[in-house]
Amino acid sequence: MFEKVTNNVEDIQENLDAYLKNSLEYYKLDFYKKTTKSFMAILRVLLLGSIALLLLFFASLAVAYLIGEAYGNISYGLFFVAGFYLIVFILVWILLRKPLERFVLKQTSKIFFNDL
Repeated sequence: MFEKVTNNVEDIQENLDAYLKNSLEYYKLDFYKKTTKSFMAILRVLLLGSIALLLLFFASLAVAYLIGEAYGNISYGLFFVAGFYLIVFILVWILLRKPLERFVLKQTSKIFFNDL
């Protein structure tokens, strides 16, 4: 009888060790999956964002040059474009700060919490 109890305790210990090992492996894989998804999302945003910024930069220079030519001084065009971007920045900061924060939280929570 005592030997049977001892065997059961040993089986329980072996099962517990296997469970803990499998759980650890699962969480390692889950962490790897989530970090890979996050890294790919960041990489995609950086790549597309840098291309968009280059496009915006050269388009802004072209518009500034056209405006400067119209007013007879290139610096007027550059100041006009800079003022436009300042106004856009202030409006985005005031009006879209909270909605952008909510959007980012929702997107990251999809990656980290919906895969469980």
